[in-house]
Amino acid sequence: METCRTVASTSCCAGARRSDARRERWPLRAALALLCLAAGAAQAADAACPAGRGPLRLAVEDLQAAHARASGDLERARSAAALGAAWLKLNRPDEAEPLLRLAAAGALPARARAAALMDLGNLQLARGQRADAAGSWSAAAALAPDDAELALSAELNRLRLSPAAERLPALQAALPRAATLPEATVRARLALHIAAQATEASATELAWRAFESGRTQALAARDHRLAAEAFEGLAALYEGQQRPEEALRLVEQGIAHARRVDARERLMTLEGRAGRLALATGQPERALAAYRRAVEHVEAVRSDIPVQYQDGRSSFRDTLEPLYLGLTDLLLRSADTAPPAERQALLRQARDAVELIKQTELADFLRDRCSVDAARRDLAAAPPAGTAIYYPIILPDRLELLLETAAGLERRTVALPGERLRDEVQAYVAALRNGQPLRARSEALYRTLIAPLDAQLAAQGIHTLVAVPDGVLRLLPLASLHDGRGWLLQRLAVATVPGLSLTAAQGTQRGERRPLQALLAGLSEPGPVIDRLSQAVVDAVLEPAADPQQPRGSGSRGPVTRDAASTRALREALALPGVKEEVEILSGLLPGTVLLDGSFTLAALKAQMRTRSHPIVHIASHGVFGHDADSTFIMTYDELLTLDGLQALLRDGRPRGAPIELLTLSACQTAEGDDRAPLGMSGSALKARARSALGTLWPVSDASAQRVMGGFYRRLAAGELSRVEALRQAQLELMNQPQRGHPFHWAPFILIGDWQ
Repeated sequence: METCRTVASTSCCAGARRSDARRERWPLRAALALLCLAAGAAQAADAACPAGRGPLRLAVEDLQAAHARASGDLERARSAAALGAAWLKLNRPDEAEPLLRLAAAGALPARARAAALMDLGNLQLARGQRADAAGSWSAAAALAPDDAELALSAELNRLRLSPAAERLPALQAALPRAATLPEATVRARLALHIAAQATEASATELAWRAFESGRTQALAARDHRLAAEAFEGLAALYEGQQRPEEALRLVEQGIAHARRVDARERLMTLEGRAGRLALATGQPERALAAYRRAVEHVEAVRSDIPVQYQDGRSSFRDTLEPLYLGLTDLLLRSADTAPPAERQALLRQARDAVELIKQTELADFLRDRCSVDAARRDLAAAPPAGTAIYYPIILPDRLELLLETAAGLERRTVALPGERLRDEVQAYVAALRNGQPLRARSEALYRTLIAPLDAQLAAQGIHTLVAVPDGVLRLLPLASLHDGRGWLLQRLAVATVPGLSLTAAQGTQRGERRPLQALLAGLSEPGPVIDRLSQAVVDAVLEPAADPQQPRGSGSRGPVTRDAASTRALREALALPGVKEEVEILSGLLPGTVLLDGSFTLAALKAQMRTRSHPIVHIASHGVFGHDADSTFIMTYDELLTLDGLQALLRDGRPRGAPIELLTLSACQTAEGDDRAPLGMSGSALKARARSALGTLWPVSDASAQRVMGGFYRRLAAGELSRVEALRQAQLELMNQPQRGHPFHWAPFILIGDWQ
């Protein structure tokens, strides 16, 4: 019932707003209608971002234009209410809040101000501001005390603040009250809200009655969108009672209603449920067709699907990933029984579905579909000889391994449930980051992840493995796995890509590359940037690391106060004394420009980007990659450089035709235990339009960083090795140093993107 609950959480205010629009003849009725995605698939987008905007984003643009044109207090308040509601649907609270406050305090009639307050309460609840949300809903009801619909809407919203088990008596009393309201659409909407809360409270009988009431009223009102929601809610109840045949019939009716209004945001979940139910009833071909349609609907509206986080989880994982994985799962199953001539086609389709997962998850992380779409490329070409593309796919009941070489696609299945694999990888990575003994764990994971493909790797003469990791495997440096005789790094060069379709196609050959001029930026002693650090950022930067040899970024996690003494202590904790030596070493290898400490300001970086076209940008500074783009940053001397800031800097300043060949982030780290955090490095490369990115998964000592970076650039400058092989040789050199043999020291260095 997750989807129904999500819809119901804003349905009361939406119902109030629509009713008010009819009564008061708002001039923006046509634009408001777009908020329900009635337009279905995305309309034509601008040439700079093809397919980058769905119907809701197009509606926002219309509403922004209307708000900019609005004259007079009344028209400005009305347009603010509509635009604020649209931003709220896109989960953009910072944009929505001031508009909703303007509408609630503006010149609107009481009923319209109440609608804005209802939306504001939903925004506050999403932020965890429960008392503020309750206050907004109560204030909304007080504006129109004789309005039974508004009173019930506010009451149901306030119930969401109570523990689920305590809601039942009030929900039972609310259902007959909803049935007395004059408009069938409003009766249906409120009944579905009650049904969603009853489902959350495990009150199955009440949920069934409320969904039935919502279905009846929606059909009476000929509201196909609400009817589809009601049928899906009923189907979920039947599915929960292990009655898949009846659930599937209800889903089919929901699909029929959703198709009438091209409600793709509803069709994607309905078709996904249809696929799951068809599989449960022994109809795999029907299931596969349903999952194909579900993914088609996702692709049509995914730019309108808001990114929402709850307990660190993204809506991608709860809503979209199951649809893509369902399609991938069935394509792989179909390949089991397909004739040899069809098997390769099905495996390619499965690979393409995995690529869609990677594209959508990175867009979700960045909250930016346009950058991801702009980076997409065709996958028609096979990898070059000696190179294999490795897709580990974590499914609930098993692990699937796809290996693509010049000879085609190979597939192996490992009977290991996804949850168990995640536990094993997390335990191994924790031991790895803490420098603990891990040989047994390493060999066990090798047997799971690599050994099933050993014969194919040997037969194809593979020397470079390009991994497209899934979920928790992004935290795992494959080079650190051990086959009982040696580390994988000693046999293969290992690169990582967020998706092969998001990796720059091979450009110039090694002998034809431009001279490796570099912009070398380093921060050994932070300046005014420390005043830009929030407590959460300070905690992330000062995360204690386990390198016994004084890794970069170590320091206290205590609370930061901004008196002189604590500022001095923070500055000392954030110092990176080895950066000066690192920059000095690299400047001897790479001609170019050096920005160090006070000269490494954001303005100086912008100036260099405007006037120079360095193919290498090397930044040695604190940075943290968190669970989304908002928690990902790099420190300059005076400012925080976010991913959006990095993109703007390069878009607005870099000379045309001068792509960045390599972006190196040598002192950044991924948030420990967060399997989305490594997407920050992929996102950095994509935002910077860099062919490759080089970074570390955890902090390393200055000595280790200097040796690996120096060895890497020295080999790269010679022009005889690929980027990933140059990195491998530098890591092997470090591995052979005394007391550096543990993979803690050499494994965190990873190359992302173009490996050639």
